Amino acid sequence: AQYIGPEPVEGQTYTGKITGIHDFGVFVEIMPGAEDGSTPGLEGLCHVSELHVERVRNCQGFVASLNTEDIEVKYLGKNAKGKLQLSRKAVLEDQGVMPRGGG
Repeated sequence: AQYIGPEPVEGQTYTGKITGIHDFGVFVEIMPGAEDGSTPGLEGLCHVSELHVERVRNCQGFVASLNTEDIEVKYLGKNAKGKLQLSRKAVLEDQGVMPRGGG
């Protein structure tokens, strides 16, 4: 089954649901699938380097510290393989969140 629905808009911020946590980042569903489950939602990867303004060493621990499965991410477009690239860091930067200690 394939996602059927509106395409995400590049540069737009979406509140998505974390669907998978890996060492390299987290998968986030930014567009819901059919209510009856017949078609999946649209998922993208928020790479570990795009999770936070500071370096995230442990995705599992970081997600646990968020205490929610909902995450705000900016849609950056598709990579060479056609996969969606997402960034939470970009959302935080837009909100003026800085790494601790500046620099």
